[in-house]
Amino acid sequence: MSAFSSPYREKPLQPYWGAPNSNFNFCEEDYFVSAYIAEVVNTFTNIIYVYYAFVGIKSNKYQRDALLRSFPYLGIASVGILSAWYHTTLKNYSQWADDLSMLVATSAVLHQVFTFDKSFAYTVTFGLALTTVMTLFSIWHCIVDETTCHSILFGIMILVILFKTRAIIHANVPDMAVRAQVQAMSAWSTGSFILGFFLWNIDVHCCGALTSLKRSIGMPWSFILEFHGWWHIFTGIGAYTSMALTEHLTSENAAKPLAKQYAWPVNLFVPDFAALKGKQGVKSNGVNGKMQ
Repeated sequence: MSAFSSPYREKPLQPYWGAPNSNFNFCEEDYFVSAYIAEVVNTFTNIIYVYYAFVGIKSNKYQRDALLRSFPYLGIASVGILSAWYHTTLKNYSQWADDLSMLVATSAVLHQVFTFDKSFAYTVTFGLALTTVMTLFSIWHCIVDETTCHSILFGIMILVILFKTRAIIHANVPDMAVRAQVQAMSAWSTGSFILGFFLWNIDVHCCGALTSLKRSIGMPWSFILEFHGWWHIFTGIGAYTSMALTEHLTSENAAKPLAKQYAWPVNLFVPDFAALKGKQGVKSNGVNGKMQ
């Protein structure tokens, strides 16, 4: 163990919130840093959701439909806050809140992609129907305290959003350069989710080996191996990128390149596209004998 590391306790601290009773308990050892926070790394990595929510809401504050466009970001903020509560307490009621916040955030994006070009009546009807279905499922989910159906429903909703987004890109983005840009954003979002899911599985299936390695390294360097925390980070990036892309595609500027300033990593795609268009413009002018 390094001189700059602190060893783990032999026994955990007395839990302030009582013994954990949630369905899931992750690889990070409980109450080894604080008696008030069960899983410190898994709790504080949720700040990424709140940060991206703040950026998204702030970027829409001058929009005519700012409140409507902020719903997905409010959803992801709820994920960050309620997931942090869950990892702080590891109680069944905080787990239910975390589970339901995931459905709220996903429902907001689902509503956006299916109603952005529809009438007000259709938008309201779709919203009421979606709210009714999610409310009934949530009540049932909490009563029976299950986890499988929640995971299946969440996965289905993500896939529906993905395929609908691809359809919107092909229908509303005729410029091939702009289409390449938004498809790259979509791929980045999907890749972030996949990487996060991969790390989540390592955290679940290799916990014994990870715990031994973390104890041999000591804190705080062992925090790097808290892969459920990395799941939060990469799903936060993926969710924000997806929401930023959806926001652009459902606006009147869908066929135009991204001109708005987004947070990392979405902002990486704007200068690349500008450079590409510049090269295309020079080539076109040269063909016509008007090189400038």
